[in-house]
Amino acid sequence: MADQSDNFLQIDDDPEVIEFEVIEDGAEQDSVEAQSVSSDDEPIVIDDDVSADVEKFQKEVDHLREMYLRKLAEFDNFRKRTERENAERAKLAGLEVVQDLIPVIDNLHRALEHSAESSREALAEGVEMISKQLIDVLERRGLEIFDPTGEVFDPESHEAIQRVEDSDLPPGTIAWVLVKGFRFGGRLLRPAMVGVVAEKPGRGPAAETVGEAESGEGNGS
Repeated sequence: MADQSDNFLQIDDDPEVIEFEVIEDGAEQDSVEAQSVSSDDEPIVIDDDVSADVEKFQKEVDHLREMYLRKLAEFDNFRKRTERENAERAKLAGLEVVQDLIPVIDNLHRALEHSAESSREALAEGVEMISKQLIDVLERRGLEIFDPTGEVFDPESHEAIQRVEDSDLPPGTIAWVLVKGFRFGGRLLRPAMVGVVAEKPGRGPAAETVGEAESGEGNGS
């Protein structure tokens, strides 16, 4: 400790060789301070290629953002335009139906005006013509009027309001139609109200079950 220096033990890679090296404290401290000062004062230099890449990526991001906003505005305009067109189309569709019905209304008024001076047959013929004209207008617009007489009963399209007992038609067949059914665009608006031929006595599983039950009761007595 004569020269105010410390002794440090330094061990080389070879464990058998041990060397001592004397390092002065002042010299080491000056070296560390010089390194710290040089590292703090040294400016950070960015490569020109990196700066160019960053600027390029920023331009691409700005371009994509502008495209996104433009497409968003175009979609919003398309949605509003479609809504206006659909509303206008619905108005025009109703207008066309009304225009087609005007001649029917005129003929109906004429029939009412001449009903007092017309015979019953002539009035019935005029009303029938007006009815056909009205049905023709509605059918051109998609209305379907169906009469299922003679068809097999279908609960999806028919409504049974009466059982028909005395009929030569097969059971489950529609014998007559009280009110015709209506469809529009394939959608059922009103089912046809019909009379359906019932099972004849002694036929069908229900009748056989009833007959067997009655036979069993008779044998038991």
